[in-house]
Amino acid sequence: MTKKVLIVCGSPYANSHSDALATAFANGVKDSGHTVEWVKLSKKKISPCLGCSACRNSGNWECIIQDDTQALHKIVQTSDVIVLVTPLYFLTVSAQLKIFIDRLYNLYHGKKIQGKKSVLLSTSGGPGSDVLTGYFSALCGLVGWENIGTLNKGGLPRSSEGIDDETKREAFEMGKNLSF
Repeated sequence: MTKKVLIVCGSPYANSHSDALATAFANGVKDSGHTVEWVKLSKKKISPCLGCSACRNSGNWECIIQDDTQALHKIVQTSDVIVLVTPLYFLTVSAQLKIFIDRLYNLYHGKKIQGKKSVLLSTSGGPGSDVLTGYFSALCGLVGWENIGTLNKGGLPRSSEGIDDETKREAFEMGKNLSF
């Protein structure tokens, strides 16, 4: 049965290392016959959560902030696997991805996204991916997602040299061999 894989890319840059890693992963998913939906957060208008509790007080867990999040939430709810892609910034996800995650608050509390599977793909110029992997594991545990894998590529230059072929193959194989 065909599964839907949502790739949420949190890099603020076009043609980033994160994009290259996600592209290789997506190609693997497609090669195995599954569908991929790609969201580049830097191209979306997503406001931060206000912490206003309007979603909780509404009874239906709908957020009152009107932006691109409503459309993204529909995609999240209809996807089988959520792939979070990010550069490592100050030992955590990018600001773009953090806002996206924070805005899942109403779906999490409204019990609308539990039972999904999730993957983390990350890139960095230096160390720290263990901290990010711990954050991702905790996030999955909190929202009720199954962590089915992480791929962290560190030591990358700031230049556009890109991701090496071995890492691209690893990402491709990871996408191709997802356990549903």
